[in-house]
Amino acid sequence: MSLGFALDVTMRGLLNTTSRIQLVSQNITNADKAGYTRKEGTSSYITTNGGSVPVRLNVNGTGDRFLSQTLIGDVSDVGRNKVISDFLDLYAKKLGTTDGSTTMSGYLNDMYGAFQQLSTTPETMANKTEVMQIASNLADSLRNISQDVQAQRLEAEKRINETITNINEAVERIHRLNQQISSAQGQDAQIAELDDQRNYELQKLSEDVGIQFYFNSSNQAQIYTEGGQPLLLNSPRAMSYVSTSVINGATTYPTGLNPIMLDGIDQTTLFQTGKLAGLIHVRDTALVNEQEKLNEFANVLSTQLNEVMNRGASIPPPPTMTGAELGFTGATAFSATGTFHVAVTNTSGIVQSAATINLVGMTTVNDLVTALNAVPNIAASINASGQLVVSSTLPNTGVSLNEMNSSVAPTSRGVSHFFGLNNLFENTGAEYIDVRNTFKTNPDYIPVGALDVTAAIGGHGVTRGDGTISLAMSQVLKTNVPFGAAGNFGAQSNTLHSYAQAIMADGANQARLAEDLAQTSALTFEQTKEVIDGIAGVNIDEETTKLISLENIYQANARMMATIRDMFRELIEAVR
Repeated sequence: MSLGFALDVTMRGLLNTTSRIQLVSQNITNADKAGYTRKEGTSSYITTNGGSVPVRLNVNGTGDRFLSQTLIGDVSDVGRNKVISDFLDLYAKKLGTTDGSTTMSGYLNDMYGAFQQLSTTPETMANKTEVMQIASNLADSLRNISQDVQAQRLEAEKRINETITNINEAVERIHRLNQQISSAQGQDAQIAELDDQRNYELQKLSEDVGIQFYFNSSNQAQIYTEGGQPLLLNSPRAMSYVSTSVINGATTYPTGLNPIMLDGIDQTTLFQTGKLAGLIHVRDTALVNEQEKLNEFANVLSTQLNEVMNRGASIPPPPTMTGAELGFTGATAFSATGTFHVAVTNTSGIVQSAATINLVGMTTVNDLVTALNAVPNIAASINASGQLVVSSTLPNTGVSLNEMNSSVAPTSRGVSHFFGLNNLFENTGAEYIDVRNTFKTNPDYIPVGALDVTAAIGGHGVTRGDGTISLAMSQVLKTNVPFGAAGNFGAQSNTLHSYAQAIMADGANQARLAEDLAQTSALTFEQTKEVIDGIAGVNIDEETTKLISLENIYQANARMMATIRDMFRELIEAVR
């Protein structure tokens, strides 16, 4: 072996060791860089008559594509489940606990006690005021929870729009990395680094939306949605979405919300994992179900209590009753059976005039208005809002009603209830339920007793101390009543109090299950990541050990270079 060959081999070895040192230094420097995998070098050699000579250090990443695909699938599950858990946890906290005092069930307990107290002392103004305050608190609670639900749905809507923007941008970045990898063919170190970046971008993309992908023969990532729609082939495909800035209980998909489009196809219901799927589930299913249950509770509460209230009369009587139901005209069809009793009473409940009206044969609302106007000292009309208005024309008197056996089609409600003349609650659904302003401002008008249909003029139509209606109001809160199917609840017979508790308990349970699922998917992700890190992650201690070993090799090569240099010098001196 000549000195020239020895010099060449040593020089190549020195350069090879230098490259390896640079590679180890790169690993240590980028140990905490997101998505970075450990790089390893393998030397290429040529064999000559003099022996093997290193000619090139090939740099390769240590990532496992199969495990990377598993991790990407895991992170999609984490994205979806975490979103759902966060939203449901907030909703459960807004509902409160079943033993809380300022919750639906708490207010119902208070209302029961207040009606019981009012039934024993119906003439006490303070008791009437307390009933109205508790009823208002319950209505406020239902509206506030509903507003929170719709605010959360609107937040989900905003984040859906943001997530779609993030998805489109991520697909663009992966496309650019595809192009850079194509341009870097033959430059293994650069390709390894670009491949890391692309895998990291795929992981971030999959956190937002579940994807399927593969690498073609040119090492280009080809990406599809879980539903099989292309996101990236030769060029990116962008999702499009037009978000809304207003959401309420009536805003649902697909009638009130726009579709998420990809290549002209609605993808909204096709997303299964990723943040986008979780946000859509929250906006269109989970919180919609909760609002449906709240609405069912509010409507049954209103119907049941209004029915009892409309059977009653008050001392003093209201000078004017205005129906809560809107949209009537004189020509509105009216079909009813039975009779009901109308009286004009003074502030002591003494009858001033009265009549029993037979409803049989009436065909329009105007027929009822005419019959009411025929009662002495009664004036009836339909106002501009389509409400039935019944007034007393005598000073210091008011209107008292008894529905008797009246039944109006198609609801089979009594006349007063049908028009909502003595309704405690007004409006439909938990978003809008409220106590009628008539009772808020004049609690004295709460019907606590019943009008005696046999009382003659000058007799007691309404007796002070009669609390039968208040007692019936308290009893309806503890009586099984029918509820229709709503959200994830089936049709059932239950008490209002138990149904309210069921909503709260189910909300807490749904939040707990969602949290458990989120924790499980996060644990699965971490386990997969731990396996990958064990294979492809940077271990600082191992890399440092390699660096020390390479330093020794470098020093040996350097000493060899010095020895060969001295031998060349001695040879030159000998020739001289």
